[in-house]
Amino acid sequence: MYKQLLIFFFLITNSLPAQEIFDYKARYAFTNSKVTMEGTRELKTMPDGKRTLTFDARNALGKIKIRSEFRENKNLFSTEIYSVKAKVTIFTQERVLKFDQENATLNSYGKYKWVKDLPKNLEIFDPLNAQLKIRKMISQGVESFSLLLPEMKTGEIKSNDYFLKASQECKVGEKVYQCKIVQRYRPHEDRTTTYFIAPMLDFLIVRMEDQDEDGDTLLELKNLL
Repeated sequence: MYKQLLIFFFLITNSLPAQEIFDYKARYAFTNSKVTMEGTRELKTMPDGKRTLTFDARNALGKIKIRSEFRENKNLFSTEIYSVKAKVTIFTQERVLKFDQENATLNSYGKYKWVKDLPKNLEIFDPLNAQLKIRKMISQGVESFSLLLPEMKTGEIKSNDYFLKASQECKVGEKVYQCKIVQRYRPHEDRTTTYFIAPMLDFLIVRMEDQDEDGDTLLELKNLL
């Protein structure tokens, strides 16, 4: 399967223009069955070329910080670190994935501890920078594609399938944008994620709805900073 995906990604990334997604900073609201928080999401490019995508949110009861560190060469991503740190009242949790490209290993620390082989010559995304890749693919006019992500609990690399649906209007504050709707399907589990992407905002994800057996999760843009 990995060999077939390697051929697919080689063909698609070398036939599509390298669409740049610019740095940004924005305020988002995060809501699930347990907590509601507002925070800042920021994409930054460092002087050495490394990029970081972070989400830092908090409320009176706790805080959550999600961070992805990666490098980007034209259409290809090379992930380095993904981390989640959450504290709500007395509950504290940390999850860290280290993508060791030099030794071809994927290491998990925190709640889940394991070490797996990291397939070479394949784009393996984390849950955060995968969203940036989705934006790039939609900006390039791709209507269906697959991305490889590791399972947090086990480290198994699995395919996530994305499909462009009919466009619809999205409201951000008092402004209305025409949004492209992308749905993610994970064949190995009963879970659907819907992304609302606004071309007028550099293909920014202005809303994300996630539905699974544990309940619904919503991420919604409040305003650009």
